[in-house]
Amino acid sequence: MAADIGNTAITLGAFRGPRLLRRWSLPTRLGRGPEAYGRAVRALLREGLPRAEVGAFVFGSVVPELDAVFSAMARRRLGVVPVVVTPRSALGIRLRVRTPAEVGVDRVLNALAAHRLYGSPAVVLDFGTATTFDCVGEGGEYLGGSILIGPALAARGLAWGTSKLPEVSVRPARAYIGKDTAECIRVGLFQGYLGMVREVLRGTLKELPSARGRVIVTGGWGGAFSPHLPRNIPAPDLTLQGLRLAHELISH
Repeated sequence: MAADIGNTAITLGAFRGPRLLRRWSLPTRLGRGPEAYGRAVRALLREGLPRAEVGAFVFGSVVPELDAVFSAMARRRLGVVPVVVTPRSALGIRLRVRTPAEVGVDRVLNALAAHRLYGSPAVVLDFGTATTFDCVGEGGEYLGGSILIGPALAARGLAWGTSKLPEVSVRPARAYIGKDTAECIRVGLFQGYLGMVREVLRGTLKELPSARGRVIVTGGWGGAFSPHLPRNIPAPDLTLQGLRLAHELISH
């Protein structure tokens, strides 16, 4: 099993070799302990893969408070010693940035999977709580990127920071001239957000060392935005595949 522990959700995947058998999602809750998460994971397994036995568990986390929780959960509830992937793990990726320790492990995993599975150079767009752009050089090195506020967080922030504006769902508006408040906000949250992403992508591809860069789209909101972006490769399970590859590299 692999677990991508994010700020909003924990994405879990069950693999047999390179094949992803099943994918699940749990909400990220800091108050949960190893036993509670263990029960939740076991319930998902019983429902989705009732005959499966967990032979290994690997996770990467951008929520430090849950690192020890999931390490204990793997030992107590799954009966395995977990492999914990960090930006300092020996993955054969050179981090060509000023402060390598600040790079989120999800971004390193995306770079690893993009290089190994799709080839490089590449730009990975990961639409999650934040939307990240991660650039991979021809040799698989991590070149850096950019971070944007995620679409759902932008919707919540607009509602939290104002007295009268409601929180609305993120989806395409019917027109650019909205006829009510919700429609006006939707224009900004989808069409406006899409314009921001396109502009950052345009500049990123221009600065990439090679003009042959692939664009790979992943993350929870990737499916909503991928059809509206220039030619790209949808890869919804990219980070999970990065965890699988990391496990192979660390364990062998």
